[in-house]
Amino acid sequence: MRLHQGEIVELAIRRNSINISEISRRMNVNRRSIYNWFRRDSLKIETICEIGYIINYDFSQDFPNEFAKDGFAIVERFMNEKNGVTDPVNSVHFWMNKYITLLEIHNDMLSAQNLEPENLTLRDCS
Repeated sequence: MRLHQGEIVELAIRRNSINISEISRRMNVNRRSIYNWFRRDSLKIETICEIGYIINYDFSQDFPNEFAKDGFAIVERFMNEKNGVTDPVNSVHFWMNKYITLLEIHNDMLSAQNLEPENLTLRDCS
């Protein structure tokens, strides 16, 4: 029998011995809401991320499809909100994507000149 999302979240909480009252306080919801989530087939990814953050648990292994939809951008957005980062230019994800894009452009330019990145010497770059 396959567990639904609420049951998986409940198991993670209970395994980490985190008090439901503490989770409800930190999430700013009542305890009844959390118990209702345990009975639901599906939960919002934001809720899963917030619970994971509180109990220090990575739900990406339990819900690979949900995390694959947006990559880990949803987790990063959640963490930015928690840490008060409102400017996406300051986010790690923003700079990582920028770096990868520039690296791909650089490699395309090297390929266009028939130069392989691993065969370059300082003389070739001048």
